[in-house]
Amino acid sequence: MEIPPIIVPNSVITVHVPEGSASSRFDSALATLLPAYSRSFFQHIIKEGYACLNGKQITKSSCPVKALDTIMINFPPKRALEHTAIVEMVKNKNLDIEVLHENDHFLIIYKPANIMVHAPSERSLAVTLVDWLLVNYPGISQVGYSDRPGIVHRIDKDTSGLLIVPRTPYAHAAFSRLFKDRSIHKTYLAVVEGHPDPSGTIDIPIGRSPQGNKMAAFPEYKVAPDFGAPTTCKFARGSRRIRHAITHYAVKQYFEHNALIQATIITGRTHQIRVHCAAIGHSIVGDPVYGKKSKFIKRQALHAYSLSFQFDGKEHRFCKEAPEDFQGLLTVLKNGR
Repeated sequence: MEIPPIIVPNSVITVHVPEGSASSRFDSALATLLPAYSRSFFQHIIKEGYACLNGKQITKSSCPVKALDTIMINFPPKRALEHTAIVEMVKNKNLDIEVLHENDHFLIIYKPANIMVHAPSERSLAVTLVDWLLVNYPGISQVGYSDRPGIVHRIDKDTSGLLIVPRTPYAHAAFSRLFKDRSIHKTYLAVVEGHPDPSGTIDIPIGRSPQGNKMAAFPEYKVAPDFGAPTTCKFARGSRRIRHAITHYAVKQYFEHNALIQATIITGRTHQIRVHCAAIGHSIVGDPVYGKKSKFIKRQALHAYSLSFQFDGKEHRFCKEAPEDFQGLLTVLKNGR
């Protein structure tokens, strides 16, 4: 597969929409014309005023583009990083991050629990996976967005497990498409309260909870199984988006009062497995938000166990066994405590 060219930062390029092209959104047209970059990348470029259509600056991604239109993109300058401060932060904290696989286009990273993937705001002083990446793989600073370079998906701070980290704009665009097409398969391990059915599918929409900073399940707003547009409903705090969410699970082992399950998510909603398990009455052990704390593990017992996908025509599969605290919980349960 031919790799599309990468544009040098702080350069200006002009592209022409080919004759016979159908009308499309501005961001979609750019992603088609410059496939080394994702549609979401161009949404940021457009919003920040770096794009012109037929000589006029455009800041709305939905602006229509038609055949023979001329587009000019002023690619942003290379990002300036406070590298010294980041190096010191990473050196002073043992993050226990592990690289399971490395090639020219992407990394497979193991993220331990208690580490955020990227900072939630500019004011945050917490050391993150992104900080570690910038120190150990500085080229990633030019991939994706300045606030989360190299990031195409996330797992919660207190969830351990595997992440894909693109190393090039081409890989960033490719993995963005794979996630959008639901072509990346993710499997999780979780310890839950009680005894769920041996296997099942949880098909319950998820949206922002009207009570507090968390998500919630909304079975009354179930949408069609074709992953159609999100439904919107009104709450006391205003309009909330309710989105289709599907989780398949199978019990791997029953204990006296708990079960170890394997979960596969078809959609990738925020806190999806945690919300879905709680919705069927089997919250994840140690989850203080959707269940209750545990004296045997200091975080939710959830681990992103495996990733599989096809990249440039080659099949990839990666696995990482659950960490020590998760294994310790299983030992306690096996001993009947």
